Amino acid sequence: MLSQADAAIVARDTALPGLGLVLDAEALCARLHLGPMRPLYLRYKPGTSCVVTLGPVDGGLGAVAVMAHTPARHAEVRDRPEWQGKDAPVIVDGEACLTVVPLRRDRKLKGARRIADAARGAAFLKRLTGFAPGGGVRLLRYKAGRRLVIRVDGNGRAALIKAYAPREFAAALDGARIAEAHGGPAILGVSKRRHCIAWPWLPGDPLSGGAAQGRAAGIALARLHRTSVRPRATVRRAEETEELRAVPETLSALSPGLGGLAAGPVAAASARLLRTDFAPTPIHGDFSADQVLVHEGRATIIDWDRAATGDPARDIGSFLAHQDVLALDGGSIDGTAVGFLDGYAEAGGRVARDVIAVQHARALLALTAEGFRERRPDWPDRTRRLIARAEEVLRPLDPGLPDLTDALDPAVMRPLLEHALGQGVEVVGVDLLRHKPGRRALVRYDMDLDDGTKVPLLGKLRAKGPDLRTPKVHDALRAAGLDGQGSGGVGVPKVRGMVARPALWLQEEVPGRVLTDLLRPGSETGPARRTGEALARLHGAGTRAPRDWSMDDELGVLDRALAAAGKALPGQAARIDAIAVGARRLTEGLGQGAVTGIHRDFYPDQVLVDDRHVWLLDLDLFAKGDPTIDVANLLAHLDEAGLRHHGDAMALAEHRQAFLAGYEDLRPGLDPARVAVLRLVALGRHINLSLGLPGRRHTTDALIEKIEADLALPEVGVTVG
Repeated sequence: MLSQADAAIVARDTALPGLGLVLDAEALCARLHLGPMRPLYLRYKPGTSCVVTLGPVDGGLGAVAVMAHTPARHAEVRDRPEWQGKDAPVIVDGEACLTVVPLRRDRKLKGARRIADAARGAAFLKRLTGFAPGGGVRLLRYKAGRRLVIRVDGNGRAALIKAYAPREFAAALDGARIAEAHGGPAILGVSKRRHCIAWPWLPGDPLSGGAAQGRAAGIALARLHRTSVRPRATVRRAEETEELRAVPETLSALSPGLGGLAAGPVAAASARLLRTDFAPTPIHGDFSADQVLVHEGRATIIDWDRAATGDPARDIGSFLAHQDVLALDGGSIDGTAVGFLDGYAEAGGRVARDVIAVQHARALLALTAEGFRERRPDWPDRTRRLIARAEEVLRPLDPGLPDLTDALDPAVMRPLLEHALGQGVEVVGVDLLRHKPGRRALVRYDMDLDDGTKVPLLGKLRAKGPDLRTPKVHDALRAAGLDGQGSGGVGVPKVRGMVARPALWLQEEVPGRVLTDLLRPGSETGPARRTGEALARLHGAGTRAPRDWSMDDELGVLDRALAAAGKALPGQAARIDAIAVGARRLTEGLGQGAVTGIHRDFYPDQVLVDDRHVWLLDLDLFAKGDPTIDVANLLAHLDEAGLRHHGDAMALAEHRQAFLAGYEDLRPGLDPARVAVLRLVALGRHINLSLGLPGRRHTTDALIEKIEADLALPEVGVTVG
């Protein structure tokens, strides 16, 4: 029975009287008395023809091609001389303008005609394979007029045989010879006259999935791409974009809305393909998990019929797209794609991630009509999902930080890192450690250097472009003694280089545990005390800061945060406004304080501590300002952490006292009132943070209540209400 989508095609295409039958295999077989058959493939040219290949369910050679033509064309083809004969005659249905052509009568596949010849087929197969097909012949795939694939068994041996159309045979033979010369299947026999190639049936199983098998496939493909041979066939960008441009037209013929859906991603993929270059490379041309056999952990690539010289990313994108199709159809992919990419990189494959993405999308779009051709009943939904997946693949990882895609790509970053470091490197790992969408990211690069050392570096990427200030701050602070080697082991990471695009700078990864992880009620307070000492050394370094930070700036941040919180919490807006007024009044009443270089965003996540060192991180906001701002900011974070994790702002009081003691050991004379006021300013910002950061919403009311209570303390001096 026709699906609703197929019935709509039939209703639109009135030029083909038999189209409804060709699209309904069950009705077609019943009308023509063909017996139990299953559709293998369908080729549709709107208003011109539709050909469905049917194969017997027993896997025998009784396959047929059923051709639906216009009445005029049907009258021309029905009486072709080559379709006449006593054996395997062509069946004609004049009313529906259908022609049923047995495999034995396939005009373009000379090899198929001979193989299906009951009198001469066995002898031909014996000459081709070297053994008699006593164990039977099984049809594996058949596309009428294009290709036949069979398995032949006999005398304990088995062979795979393909019969090709004349225009495809030369390229297929070229690919087979290249494969044989580079570890692929050996050629068992060739018939140039009948355009057939035979190979021994290889041991192993088709790639079934999983990271290990994916890795083996990636390694095998990387080796293929490194071969020195060049197939005669080529795949150029112009051909790829032409292939893409045909997709909307093809889909519109099936369902007008589908063509419109595909137009956008097709245009985007075409434009991006034309902007990317590639080094001409030997490629498989039709790579997927179906083209890989795995035996004893080793992958062998098969089916080199479309081997060509082209973009290596085409093979990678094709593999990934077929994995997506498998997932859409309910199959399990179990990390196969990740393992595949890891194996490819491990074996020396180097292709830029953005080029892989566009080739991935190209392959997805090329597959959009396959559900219809394979006669899947859900083909319209399947097509829509493939288009959506192509759009997703084309979408930048972070549209506001477009360079992040390149920064995470080992193939892109390798030459840039070599230039920045002044020596050869091998990028063996890339990890995204932190990411603030649209603004910045922290990326770790694990590298093997030419001198044999293994170096992990951190790259700091930002959307605003290259950060020229912070590396200079690091250099100046290290020159002032904060290099991890001096008193107290206090330091900032060493700068290792700059990359203009992606706009990131590189620093050494330093050892230690994040201070946040060491702060628990009753835990050792030594790390907090050492952090106080480290902050005092930062404030005493005498390093020139690239910008100023005033109390007005500090209040401006608070005002914006509380305004946002009041808007999000209209029921609490009056209380939040009162906090803003009280904090401003207190801050404006502070006298002029000391001025030093300050961190400006100092809290426990910015500190790494080990037995010998205290490392200060993320000095992007380093400025000239009141050092009490840094002290107060860390204390406010301890208050918030106590509320969030323990329900008590005083839960980390011992650590707070240790931090202050460590600071005053080196910079005595902190003004308690000044610290209290600026701590409330910093804590006020946490009201808004609690609304946006995961796991903090339960602290909002407690923060408001605590700040109100603290503002009313005598040592602070403002009553809220």
